[in-house]
Amino acid sequence: MSGGPVPKYTQGSRGIWEKIRQLLVIVPNRSTGNPVIPLYRSPPPGQSPNGKYYEDPHSIPAGDIVENTYFNRDSRRNYPQLSSFDQFKISGLLKIGNSVEPRVSIGEKGLKELALVQDPSNRENYLSNSLKTINQGIIDKQVLGDNGVIVAPSLGITQKRSVHLVNQDEHGMYPENYPVRIFNYR
Repeated sequence: MSGGPVPKYTQGSRGIWEKIRQLLVIVPNRSTGNPVIPLYRSPPPGQSPNGKYYEDPHSIPAGDIVENTYFNRDSRRNYPQLSSFDQFKISGLLKIGNSVEPRVSIGEKGLKELALVQDPSNRENYLSNSLKTINQGIIDKQVLGDNGVIVAPSLGITQKRSVHLVNQDEHGMYPENYPVRIFNYR
């Protein structure tokens, strides 16, 4: 069955304990697994003469833990990327537009408009104030949808979906012809 114990690295019982072990075990010539103490992990880890001078190999950019976060490397999961919009950013997008439809002037005047939008101390940058001054067509086009309702994110869905109410029975789980008994406790 097996090749027998390896006498170099394992030690067995001696005397009567070896005979008792051979009677009680399923495979008598199998090694006990007990290592020979002087030969076990010699030299021990950490006592190597080169251990004092070991340097961890550092590879750039994979070893750079500052600019190499795990979610950027992990291709198995689709981690959500955090982003937030406060009222100043939304107000600025409504005033100067976005990359698809910019409404900012060209040249020095455009730079001044950008500087005004980026200044949070300017009271005109509050969303409530900018909604009063912005053209209603821009609000209808960019904030509200076709029916005047707030636009929901697309979430990657391209097909149109219709919402309809489902008529449910009294219990709301199975139709009446379902073969499982449903009891109504009143």
